[in-house]
Amino acid sequence: MNPKTDLETNFAECVLNVGKVILGEKQRNEMDPHLQKEQYLSILHAICALLNSGGGVIKIEIANEDYDYRSHGVGLKWRSMFNGYLDEMQQEEQNLFFIFVKSWNAKASGVRLATLSSNLYQRHKTSTKEMTSEEALAFLKGETRPLSNTHASSLSPQNIQDCVQSEDDIKASADALFARNDLQYLEELSFTQSTHVEFKMFSEEELQHFEKNLSRCVSAFANTEGGYIFLGVNEKTRQVVGYEKKKTDLTTIRNSIGRCIRKLPVHHFCTQRCEIKYAIKFLEVKNQRALRGYVYAVKVEPFCCAVFAKEPSAWQVKDNRVVRLATKEWATRMIEADPDLSRLSDMVLQLSVSAATPQSSSVCTHKNLECLEELQKRHFPGNSSSVVALE
Repeated sequence: MNPKTDLETNFAECVLNVGKVILGEKQRNEMDPHLQKEQYLSILHAICALLNSGGGVIKIEIANEDYDYRSHGVGLKWRSMFNGYLDEMQQEEQNLFFIFVKSWNAKASGVRLATLSSNLYQRHKTSTKEMTSEEALAFLKGETRPLSNTHASSLSPQNIQDCVQSEDDIKASADALFARNDLQYLEELSFTQSTHVEFKMFSEEELQHFEKNLSRCVSAFANTEGGYIFLGVNEKTRQVVGYEKKKTDLTTIRNSIGRCIRKLPVHHFCTQRCEIKYAIKFLEVKNQRALRGYVYAVKVEPFCCAVFAKEPSAWQVKDNRVVRLATKEWATRMIEADPDLSRLSDMVLQLSVSAATPQSSSVCTHKNLECLEELQKRHFPGNSSSVVALE
């Protein structure tokens, strides 16, 4: 379901038609989960696009004819970021439902764009954590250090030293493991997961779709301090299991891992413009001396700038279509700042990007010219809160 611009509905604002949707708490809980998710994502993308495009209206054709807004509710769980931005109305005569969307408030939110997911990850202790929009903005501006070090300020000097030594020891053990050629089946590794180490043991079904998880791990390690991903090690017991030899095509796996990493979106804020550096190795898993399978090991180097697991989930209305912002455009607009007027003593900032809608830009004027507020008062005198009807 792709939202489309509706040019027939009698609203002054931009109207996006998402088509037929089942509404109501009970009704949506009983529908096919795949269709439920498809409809929900279509509406989410439309809301996000209107937030970033000056606001507008979402038009829904109610699929269940017995639907009543007052009795059944909407059945769509809005994200907290939408609080204060949405109003709803059912038009019973035409069996339509409308969601009225206000423009995104950059000043109140602290970020320039409404974003459903940054898809920018960092490593925090043993976790792979997605950055919020605020965290992503600080990271892109270079205002934050890797999350692995943020907890150290609350520790005593001795505890800080112990943490550093522990992390260094684990990383050294991971270095040594990556350098090995073979492991023993059910061998228990002497180190745990950490800021620099991730263990994963996928089932055969999950292994067919491991790229989603791998892309998040690579993004997190690249954006933190680098690290290792060992596929085929039980994360709870630290035992080496591996993937069976007869079910493993090493060439296919190597190509899949490499393709997954190479297609990750990156944003550069340096002049080097390096590519993601990584290494892939297959460690033989032996039962006694017999080859049983392999552990897939991936070494990820720290990246100079920002690595995304996929393009940020941020949308806008462009050329009457709902389109996803490309990574570069999203990052550029997120960190957009007002011009530096320190060398232009005759210029003053009248409108800041931090206080504007996503479509606005900085406005500067000569200090001797009337400001916007003064021009409004001179050309449009009277009470600005009143509306005068012209006949």
